[in-house]
Amino acid sequence: MAILIKNPEVEKRARELAALTGESLTGAIDEAIKRRLTEENARIKPRPTVAEMMAATERFRKAVGLDKRKVNATKQTFDDLWAESEDLDPR
Repeated sequence: MAILIKNPEVEKRARELAALTGESLTGAIDEAIKRRLTEENARIKPRPTVAEMMAATERFRKAVGLDKRKVNATKQTFDDLWAESEDLDPR
């Protein structure tokens, strides 16, 4: 599939890069894009994994003392909370 470069300055720079590196026009553009993608991807912080989020949660719980508290909640507890929130809904 072809790419049409409509900007003459961009085409000129691409050809100049190809001439300087001794690569084909396609090769020079390919390398330039790969390099830029590598730079941009290095700047992006990866999203944490579930294991990392669970570890961070556990560190927080220990730091604030929640690791010593046990929650005695059942499905019925959450159902009751849900019912209470529906009673408060102004609609």
